[in-house]
Amino acid sequence: MQRDFPRRICPPLCRGVYRSEREMRTLASMLLFVICAAAADQPAEPVTSTITHDPFGAATVRVHNGASATLTAFNFIYTLHRDPNGPAYGASMGYYDALTDPQLAQPVPPGQEITLPFRIGGNGMYAKVAVAASVFADGTSYGEKATVQKILDRRNYMLVSLNKTIGELTQAAKAGERRELIVQQFQMALGQEMAAGLDQDLDACIQTVRGLVIGTLRSSRAADGSVIPTDTQLQSLIATLKARRELLKK
Repeated sequence: MQRDFPRRICPPLCRGVYRSEREMRTLASMLLFVICAAAADQPAEPVTSTITHDPFGAATVRVHNGASATLTAFNFIYTLHRDPNGPAYGASMGYYDALTDPQLAQPVPPGQEITLPFRIGGNGMYAKVAVAASVFADGTSYGEKATVQKILDRRNYMLVSLNKTIGELTQAAKAGERRELIVQQFQMALGQEMAAGLDQDLDACIQTVRGLVIGTLRSSRAADGSVIPTDTQLQSLIATLKARRELLKK
């Protein structure tokens, strides 16, 4: 069943918004290259996207896996236009990765398709979308080498973020630290890391992991209203992050 997701100009799985005119032209050119690859006598793309615009211009994006292997990740380029046939006013690269975002993204079997969990554009802006690179469960990939590498780099960044956070939570559990203190420490660290001018994709991975920890610890009560012991929450978080780490190590 297709879900009706809310419209968002900047979707949560999208990272890498390029603001300079030069970078925007580069991404727009990449989008044009991907769209015109078939016409240029290139091999058929194994992963393709289709978009449906609503009356306000917001696009629902569906991605089809036409390969013989399960699709685990892809990045895509989208541009925003005031007129569907007019020039691009913004260009961005987004990611969908079942290994770095297992709560939001799932592997796509051969012949299947998924609807991205957000909408792009809206408020009079129309989107054009194309898959730029893909990575499959059997270790194969498709796309320009540098674009595929961005997916692999992001996985390495997520592994670094998970290792760092698991270590911090393990130490906090051993020290018997209070929930409020741990939340405060993670918030401070997150603020410092965001201000440190890190690689944008690394920063996104750090925010994802630290945000999960902060959000979980703030939910100090179970569904029945009882207080969840801090140690129980920490052990659950550590187990969750270790499971995500194992996905990346396969």
